Amino acid sequence: MKLSAGNKLDLDRAIDPEFETEASIVLRYRNAFQFGMTAEEDSEYKQWLKRTSIREGARIIPLFAYKGVAIFISDETSCMHTKTLKSIDGCITTAKCKLNGYEKVVFESGGNTGTALTRYGIRAGLETVMFIPEENLPLLNSRTFESGKAHLFSVEKPDLVKKAARFFVSRNGFRHIPERDWRYEASMFRGFFILEHILKKHKFDWVTQTISAAFGPIGIYRVLKRFEKEIGQLPRFLGIQQEANSPLFTAWKRGKADTESAKIHSTNKLLTKVMYDRHPQTYGTFEEFRDILSATGGDVTTINHDEFSRFLEMSLEGKNILDLLKERGIEITVRRGEVIEKTGLISLAGALKEIDRGRMAKGNKVLCCLTSGISEADGKAKPELRIAKLDDLTETLNKIA
Repeated sequence: MKLSAGNKLDLDRAIDPEFETEASIVLRYRNAFQFGMTAEEDSEYKQWLKRTSIREGARIIPLFAYKGVAIFISDETSCMHTKTLKSIDGCITTAKCKLNGYEKVVFESGGNTGTALTRYGIRAGLETVMFIPEENLPLLNSRTFESGKAHLFSVEKPDLVKKAARFFVSRNGFRHIPERDWRYEASMFRGFFILEHILKKHKFDWVTQTISAAFGPIGIYRVLKRFEKEIGQLPRFLGIQQEANSPLFTAWKRGKADTESAKIHSTNKLLTKVMYDRHPQTYGTFEEFRDILSATGGDVTTINHDEFSRFLEMSLEGKNILDLLKERGIEITVRRGEVIEKTGLISLAGALKEIDRGRMAKGNKVLCCLTSGISEADGKAKPELRIAKLDDLTETLNKIA
């Protein structure tokens, strides 16, 4: 895959006006890419994108000013089919599977990615197997797995989830998805979405996002760098991780990818349970991510439980953050007084923390990527199999032929 748009005129020609950003940024910007080696492969894949797309919408809205810094939100939750940015991954991954003839697929997830891959995959006729930490089952909606072709396996220990998924793949004909390049591709669509806004409306001094392996910023900046002459100075990137599990923060501060990661014995102790991967460096993203931070003058920071709680209680223009978002049509899901999906809000909390520390100057414009926050979980999803050790999986392999 390569970019077929390299300047504003190319981008204007590539944008499909039939699709507004709130409907699908995948379909709006698909013609800004050249997929595959031939025109035929490019055309076939784009047709699959149109077939697999449901709703992959996003919008950028001003939210508030804090200490003279203007905060904007990239809302990647309220207009998404699965209410998280992972709807983009669901659409693109499913199209890739159909293009390549994959009909049986396996993936591991903390919840959001797996939900999107299941919903989009089942709709396209795929058979799916999702591995998830057992403690994360309450994050799911049982209706996602109603199809007999949607299999859900829970794993007792979080650090066994990846191993179990790959063990399953090694014993049958299922394909492990998504491939690494597909994740970059999904984020590059977000890059064009941000780019169009920068070129036509507001330039930003900073972009912030909660990160795990950093596929998001890598894909976004692959696009922005191509248009650097037209943008002017690239926005600086601020990555946010939860303090209890922050391997990229540690790697960035130490200057090397191979650092000791925290052991995650229970996702219940994490600020955001979906971000349980304790060693995302295995994806090989650190070097490119480090280059983005160095080139833009960016940084990585962390948020802990106490800081997040104080953030929720802050008075911002006389209201708390949940009320401000609700006024903009983003109703963050709260149950029994607790925010269900915190990942997106961590980006905002991290931005305000850095403003307090003097990192962002008065007059700056900051775009915070709200990648999730609205939850459709009903807590009733029942796994087909609970795995305490890999031996539990061996006797189950023949159940799915």
